[in-house]
Amino acid sequence: MNKDSNPPEPHVDEDRREEKRRYHQQYWNQYKKVRRRVSGTLSEEEHAEIERRAEEAGRAVWKQIHAEAEAYARGEYLPSKDIEERINELIVQLRRIGNNVNQIARALNTDGNFEQQELVQSLEVMETLILEFVKMPWSEPASSDDNDTKS
Repeated sequence: MNKDSNPPEPHVDEDRREEKRRYHQQYWNQYKKVRRRVSGTLSEEEHAEIERRAEEAGRAVWKQIHAEAEAYARGEYLPSKDIEERINELIVQLRRIGNNVNQIARALNTDGNFEQQELVQSLEVMETLILEFVKMPWSEPASSDDNDTKS
């Protein structure tokens, strides 16, 4: 038999195993300082409901549970993906409206001459756009082209 084909001596394997065990123990002790594992049990109905909400939000089940717990702890509302998209669109529209109000104020401050009727008409147009946007069905988000206000 060839000398190289002999199995390693038993104490070498034990030393290697012991070294590996110490490494894993040290790793997990360090890991436990920064991460905590949490487990729980859900009924079939509870799991199905969380799974449905997670799918709607585009999250994994655990990420959904985590997001809901964080929102609850902060006292915040966790909107569904559709509602979150609508909120973001509303923010865009409000910024555009703010832009228009700033332009109106700038025009009033620069030349001092303004037509009250023109100002009232501009504000009425903005009010109409806001009301149209707010009354839109949740299932049909507004496209940014449909509600662009004139700048």
